[in-house]
Amino acid sequence: MGLPLIDELLSGESAEIRDLATNEAALVGFLTLAKQIDDLPDVRSRFYEQVRSLYQVTASGHPMDALMDLLAEYFGAPAKAPGKPVPVALRFAPTVKHLGGIRKDQALFLKKTKTGAFYGALWPWQHDVGKIEIHLGFCSPGMHPADYRRLGTLVNRFLSQKKMETISSVGGQLHGISLPSFLQMSEMEGVSYTLKVISGTRTGYLYLDDGNLIAAGLEGLTGAAAAHRIISWDNVAIQIEAADSARQREIHEPLMHVMMESLKIKDESGAAAGSAPPDHPIHPPLESVAASVPVPDRPDVDAKRSIAAAPTLNAPAGEAEPPTTAQAEGPQPSPAPQAPFDRAIDQSVGRQAQMSRLGKLLIALGVVIVVAGGVIAGRTLIEQRRFDQGYDRLVADLAATSALDARIVLVMKHLNAHPGTPHQLELETRLKALHAELEQQDYEQTVAHVGDLPIDDHYEAKALSLYTAFLKKHPDSPYAEQVNEAIDGIRVLLGSVYFEDLKKVAVADFVERIHAYRAYLERFPQSPRREAVQAMIDKVAQDYADRIEQQVDTCDARASWNDCMVQCDRFLALFPSGPASETVTALRSTLQDKVDVDRLNAQAAQVGDDLARARAVYTDYLAQRPDTSQKAQILQRIDRLDAELAKAEVWRRTAAYAADSSKDIFERIERLDAFVQTYGDGPYAASAAKLRTQLDSELKAAIDARDAQAQQRERRAAQQAQRDRLLQEAQRRGRIQARVAAQLQPVAARFVDNADGTVTDKVTGLTWCLLDSFLDLGRCLTYPSAKAYVQALTAGGHSDWRLPSAGELAAIYKNRPFFPGSGAPWYWTSESFARGFHRVVDVVTPAPETVFTRVSKSEDGCGAVRAVR
Repeated sequence: MGLPLIDELLSGESAEIRDLATNEAALVGFLTLAKQIDDLPDVRSRFYEQVRSLYQVTASGHPMDALMDLLAEYFGAPAKAPGKPVPVALRFAPTVKHLGGIRKDQALFLKKTKTGAFYGALWPWQHDVGKIEIHLGFCSPGMHPADYRRLGTLVNRFLSQKKMETISSVGGQLHGISLPSFLQMSEMEGVSYTLKVISGTRTGYLYLDDGNLIAAGLEGLTGAAAAHRIISWDNVAIQIEAADSARQREIHEPLMHVMMESLKIKDESGAAAGSAPPDHPIHPPLESVAASVPVPDRPDVDAKRSIAAAPTLNAPAGEAEPPTTAQAEGPQPSPAPQAPFDRAIDQSVGRQAQMSRLGKLLIALGVVIVVAGGVIAGRTLIEQRRFDQGYDRLVADLAATSALDARIVLVMKHLNAHPGTPHQLELETRLKALHAELEQQDYEQTVAHVGDLPIDDHYEAKALSLYTAFLKKHPDSPYAEQVNEAIDGIRVLLGSVYFEDLKKVAVADFVERIHAYRAYLERFPQSPRREAVQAMIDKVAQDYADRIEQQVDTCDARASWNDCMVQCDRFLALFPSGPASETVTALRSTLQDKVDVDRLNAQAAQVGDDLARARAVYTDYLAQRPDTSQKAQILQRIDRLDAELAKAEVWRRTAAYAADSSKDIFERIERLDAFVQTYGDGPYAASAAKLRTQLDSELKAAIDARDAQAQQRERRAAQQAQRDRLLQEAQRRGRIQARVAAQLQPVAARFVDNADGTVTDKVTGLTWCLLDSFLDLGRCLTYPSAKAYVQALTAGGHSDWRLPSAGELAAIYKNRPFFPGSGAPWYWTSESFARGFHRVVDVVTPAPETVFTRVSKSEDGCGAVRAVR
């Protein structure tokens, strides 16, 4: 039950990683538990000031007991139940220390491994009983931070992958997920499709290719301008459509930059509009990438902070950047000035009255001017104070925020909310510095990630992918030259590493070494080790030639030169020229002459008693190859043939008579024996002995042939009987398995038939043998026989079957839904102990009952086995 993500992300040789790899079932169960919690309604992922766990969410409206039951399905009984004091054994445990202690109303679950422990914790809020903080994590005091980050990435990738699988299976329109979150998941999974985004009466389109946002369209707008406005919408419905393969790339900024620009547009629209039409709802800025959360160190305090930055996609789940407070305050419009008079002056009044009123008017105007000046000065001071207060809050928030991307968003929000601030130049300078620092951080992380890569066949592709990703994200980076130099140095590094590997190639295997050396030169043509490798090739050529020369003596001794010639041909194929090649070429020519002589001997032997033809074989060859290195040997052979010509006729007549099957077998043998007695061990002795053997064996061969046929018939009959028995046994087991599989259908929600003779319990995660020993063998077994049966069992292709414990058997026979019975009276368990002068074993009956009574049987009793792994 492996996951590709585990093989991809949990790589390394640390003890903690090996421990997690050997406990893969526990790791998969942990991921599944996180997925179950993540799928619950009213469970919200938040971004905390202090992240403690791999997975950390707040559940609203879920009873404590229900969450306890959910965690108990994976962890078992809690190590510390709510309302109970912390056990003494836990007070100094690393997990409790990691969590900062456990209150009395909180719960803690543990599942220990060799190097650490998986944990689950429930933290109720004291001032809001409807909310419970859920922590899932892994605590190992010796675990390296890089390994912990890989584990966090595994949790985050697993949850994102499951979300994408759920989304892709729904179809139609998606609701209840923010557009920025959905885009982040799409980028992480590298998907390609078109998103139709609907908000009220507005409809926009976002085009994704391999997870990258490449284009957008909205009411005549295209590219980044359209994307900024679409992503700033709230309460959207998302419809997934097929990818547009013809769509050209219009957006080159990273997704996070596009989302931050969308934030500014949202803030501007929220500040400029006093109210919004029904299809343009007004929401707080960055609702999709920010959240209000309680302070995790004090979950009883109901203080909330507005988080102005989302966690980066490459951060592990539960490691979001700490939240900071950044409240945007826009300038308030001042009321329009009112006219100093309520009505027109009566022009029919006398001059004196006019002068009096004119004086009053001048006085009133003076007062208004003084008041207006004071108001303007006061407003200027208030505006300046407001700018200074907002700036002071920003400085405090920046000091409390460690994440660079979160600090960038804080500065951008402040600049957007405070246009015309006297600190604008300073903030723009700070913003550039933050972008430069973020770019430096990305560069350092890229270099670190490349440095962590193992040097193997995948190193070049992985390193190039990391460097290319950095250049794609920062095309104008000042580190571009260093990155390009690092890319050029990849093959240099590989060349040095693989040069060291060349020394480890088997010394005796010359061909393997030559192929390895030449493959190196082909793969690394610019390597500074090229001359050294060429020298190694020349050395191997000479050693190879020396070895062939040493082997020639062995070939001569065996009178078999094909192996040596094959070695020569291999050598010349590898080294067609050079001093060593000339030596091997001459050596091969000599070997060929020896092979020719051997062939001549064979041809001469084939002509039988026709010594004249045998002699012609050699003389004809000498006529064609007068300069052969084996000429002396051939001439000696011709001389011997001449000496044998006198005996040839006698042997020919004797052999012809002895080979004539029409003649009496005894007469043929008598004549042949007389020839042997006369000529002793002459040149025909071997042929005479061979012929004598053939004659002596004629009768025996007939008898042996008859006996062999009878024995063959008996063997075939026995083999057919064995095949029939095996076929009948396989058919019987197949019928029984089919019957048991049919009995499992009513309880298939818990017990899954793996269709290979095994069944998996989804509650416990254990795998059981589909057939027990009673159904498999048709008889009961003593306890020693039961243990031997389990050790030899290979059902489902597994050989690690064992006897179950009493608790494991009770889990399937004493808990609903019950595992169907097979007719066996009771099952042996692994729990054996001494009682008096003999040993007994706990057994479990298959009776479907919820009350489990422990029963023991003597080891010589006769029961059944339900094997488990």
